[in-house]
Amino acid sequence: MPAPVKRGARRAAPRRRSAAKEKEEPTAIEAADVEIEISDMANYGTSINWLLYGPEGHGKTTLLASIPNAVFLSTETGGPIPALQAAKKIGNKMQVIKCPDWEHALSGVRWADKNLGPEDWLLIDSHTRMQMEYVRWLLRMRHAENEARDLDIPAIQDHQKWQNAFTRWTDHIIAAPYNAVFTATDMIKEDEAGDDIVMPSFQGKNYSIAKYISAQMMLVTYYTVSRSASTDDEIVRMLLAQPHPPYIAKDRYSALGRYQLVKEGDYGAMADFIAMIQESLA
Repeated sequence: MPAPVKRGARRAAPRRRSAAKEKEEPTAIEAADVEIEISDMANYGTSINWLLYGPEGHGKTTLLASIPNAVFLSTETGGPIPALQAAKKIGNKMQVIKCPDWEHALSGVRWADKNLGPEDWLLIDSHTRMQMEYVRWLLRMRHAENEARDLDIPAIQDHQKWQNAFTRWTDHIIAAPYNAVFTATDMIKEDEAGDDIVMPSFQGKNYSIAKYISAQMMLVTYYTVSRSASTDDEIVRMLLAQPHPPYIAKDRYSALGRYQLVKEGDYGAMADFIAMIQESLA
């Protein structure tokens, strides 16, 4: 038993935890149970998702011209969209949602969620620009709350919000019931060994966001003009579908081989690639 308190002695008041300590030790939260449904693999359908990246101006957008049942979510604001012009040449009808800012991009995906199905395609062109539009929107919101906040420089606490929200938005599109192709420009970074690595261009500490987005995709391809296959009379482009240092690529569908060549004026190449993927899935 504890020793009795002497008569006249003052009891010590219970120590209160500081506000800082409360923040360091948040209340535990447990995930709720959910009902598990077992599906047969033959009936387990998934949408196709594809990240197509490469140097600016090498024809990524034009390559998309032959995708059927496609809606462009486009950040192009300076003139005609190359893929739409190419699509007209081969009689493919495409629709476009212009996205000059993040509000339009977000609303465009909400429209796709309501109106597109398993046979449809949403083309996000470009996903690199979409990430920039998100942080511009975030800074506008911060500035509206506090006029002292700079419109162009994120605060330290903004970076985590920016990265988490953008990857969550990407994951939402990947999980949607419709198919999706994301385009991105490329960037050169150094890996852990100090060697160059060419990968999709997304902002984040080192290249963590680029690695995360690439990891979620079923297909990651690098698209560029092929110096070895091109001649003075014809430009040939190469679609790299398997990793070849320093370029990252992958094909979980096992449909496209190591690479595919696309000759100048071949506007139907993407439809052929999609048919190869669908055949592999079947």
